[in-house]
Amino acid sequence: MPLRELSEQVRLSRQTIVHWIDRHLIDADLRWALDESNEEVRVIELSEGTLDFLKGFAADYREDTVSRTEARRILRQIDRKKIKKLIRAGDVQDVEVDDETKIVVGSIEDFMIEREQSRRENGEAEEEEEEEE
Repeated sequence: MPLRELSEQVRLSRQTIVHWIDRHLIDADLRWALDESNEEVRVIELSEGTLDFLKGFAADYREDTVSRTEARRILRQIDRKKIKKLIRAGDVQDVEVDDETKIVVGSIEDFMIEREQSRRENGEAEEEEEEEE
């Protein structure tokens, strides 16, 4: 199945899925293939059981909250001001947990998915995926 299709199905960014495969959190193989228009696309091979597990795990993961530091790690951005800008702009959702600002992981994933789609629409290479190999 194309990685992009799996990303849409489980509502996780391709970057996150590739990262989880690299860390052996999910049992899957990544490959390159040609689509109908003869363009290279990233495909993922996984069993039905792994897909079912991933769907459940992704749903739980999206509901989790993380610190701003962890949000920067997920987004691969080290500038704290960028996270604050994303919060103020409403691009990611924050909540107060025990007098601490936490970021909702699902909103981070949504932001990354939008960023990946924007890059694809602008014809940019799927850089995060290539860097992970």
